[in-house]
Amino acid sequence: MNKDAFKKIALSTNPIVRGITNALRFPLRYALFLLLKFRKEAALPKLIHTIQHERDFMMWPDEMTQIACCMQYAAALDGDVAEVGVSSAGSAKLIAELKGEKMLHLFDTYEGLPEPGNIDKGFLKQQYACSLESVKTYLSNYHNVVFYKGLFPSTAVPAQDMTFAFVHLDVDLYQSTLDGLKFFYPRLVSRGILLSHDYSTFPGVRKAFDEFFSDKQERIVELAT
Repeated sequence: MNKDAFKKIALSTNPIVRGITNALRFPLRYALFLLLKFRKEAALPKLIHTIQHERDFMMWPDEMTQIACCMQYAAALDGDVAEVGVSSAGSAKLIAELKGEKMLHLFDTYEGLPEPGNIDKGFLKQQYACSLESVKTYLSNYHNVVFYKGLFPSTAVPAQDMTFAFVHLDVDLYQSTLDGLKFFYPRLVSRGILLSHDYSTFPGVRKAFDEFFSDKQERIVELAT
């Protein structure tokens, strides 16, 4: 099955198709979790496994490991941490566990995706919705966490004078990705990391990155995940 065909199945709104996809996803995800246990210290696989069961989190263990490794590296740098595209807050909890005393800024509509553009095929407005109240409850044990409800980047005005050591973009859509890059790129500290989900999967995300970095000296690093 080629990547485009798999993507259409993964994004399907048909409950039968989604059910079959989920039935296949869980055993594969668990197999990756078992593999991870043999390659990392026990605490990280256990944390990832816990988050996936708490929130029925769609992100794969290897993707979550990538986020964790980036956060562990960035924890020693100056600057805050941010995530745009929080959804059910699975990755936000992973970041919160590893950020130390850094401030974590969480941007989301908390009402699902905004209106997708023409390039964002397969997505629906309000897809992946999770309420702010639910996210706040889930992350209530963590301090130095700030929530920004609404459409980014209009919600980012309070953060315009801040700098960031690590930023995680998981917004799926072209315009949302481009807005995230425009805001955070000039605010990254030296050696800071901006990590995006779905560059290899969704054409809108890839287009935004390719356009934005076409005149920058930095090179995009496409990860296996």
